[in-house]
Amino acid sequence: MTEKELKSLIDKTILPACKGVLYGKGRAYSGVRKAKDCLANFKRGALLTGLKVEQVCFIYLAKHFDAIASWTRGEYKDDTEGIESRIIDAINYLFLLYAIKIEKDKENKKEKM
Repeated sequence: MTEKELKSLIDKTILPACKGVLYGKGRAYSGVRKAKDCLANFKRGALLTGLKVEQVCFIYLAKHFDAIASWTRGEYKDDTEGIESRIIDAINYLFLLYAIKIEKDKENKKEKM
């Protein structure tokens, strides 16, 4: 794959797919319509489990990493989601993990003031 083809794949296929899932399905999963917090599901999970918000997000991400690893070994069974969907979800969880990091940094900065 050439650099031009890769850039086109990212810009025209991967990022639009990520946004479609994150902005669509993500709202339903996070409860954002009520809480207006895109990270609400991770925060609820943290409260339920006693884990940190970022740990809860990583667990969700790890589920997709496990499926992707299975695919790389030739063991993946495409029963419920295609591997492309798992990869898009993993990318989105990395976006969300980054957002958690930014939010934590802001909170830490406020606490130091």
